[in-house]
Amino acid sequence: MGIMDDDIRVPCVKWGGFEISRLLIGHNPMKGQSHFTPELDAEMRQWYAPDTGHDIEVLRRCEEVGINCAQFGASQMFDVLRRHKAAGGSMQWIATLYGNEAGDLGFGKQIGTAEEIAELLRMDPKPIGIQHYGEKTDRLFMEGKLDYVRERMKMLRDTGLLVGVGTHLSRVAEEIASQDWDVDFFQTCFYKVYSRDDERVIDRAHERFDEECREAMARFVSRAPKPCLCFKILGANRKCRTDESVREALKFAYGVAKPTDVAVVGMWQKYKDQVGQNAKWVCEILKARSRSDPGITNRA
Repeated sequence: MGIMDDDIRVPCVKWGGFEISRLLIGHNPMKGQSHFTPELDAEMRQWYAPDTGHDIEVLRRCEEVGINCAQFGASQMFDVLRRHKAAGGSMQWIATLYGNEAGDLGFGKQIGTAEEIAELLRMDPKPIGIQHYGEKTDRLFMEGKLDYVRERMKMLRDTGLLVGVGTHLSRVAEEIASQDWDVDFFQTCFYKVYSRDDERVIDRAHERFDEECREAMARFVSRAPKPCLCFKILGANRKCRTDESVREALKFAYGVAKPTDVAVVGMWQKYKDQVGQNAKWVCEILKARSRSDPGITNRA
């Protein structure tokens, strides 16, 4: 049963010519990527199987509470968006450019960047923005090839859409900001999802969710020269042990966020109305912050 509250309407901010909700829905639960346990991966995949219709139900619930934008990537999510639009949905979305020519990360299709961009632009509904996949950004940074990412960003700018660069590492975000890249937003992970980055290695077999990573990225977000799209703010289930721990994680994220920043959270409805609950808490947190700081405003 959904949370019944006619007052729940997540506030929006303007990015370019678009009004987007300050809470977005992410794709990892729908793809069965929990970053937690193989058992949870399998349960998510089963619950979100296309023949269940749960993926469309979740997007419909998002729109009921004012969540009007998703951050999605890969062909599986394209299908969800098409089916949602065919069912009358109007969800906006920000796409992920995986840049996976060599297939070294194992995500998306192994196609060239220009072809991948063209595929995204052919989508109906068309994305309002594109972000460069954070793990790819980080890997190229470690290889001393950050300029390669910057050239890709120029290709994204040519699409006329919002342009973002993703990263899991605050030092990468700091470097890009110091070079004053032509981007509309940073997609900033509150936790790095791999270890040994200090050894120039991305190790996905041993994922770490250290609190110092969250603190470092929070400092960047609070002073970033561009809006931020914050993700993994719930630590991929690690901050979800109780309702209060979820609320506290949301409160922390929006507490360091600028008035132009948004957050993306993966949600599923198998056990409770996560969409309604998260939307209610975000509304309460933003309203309380607005009262304590009159300089902070949000569009309803």
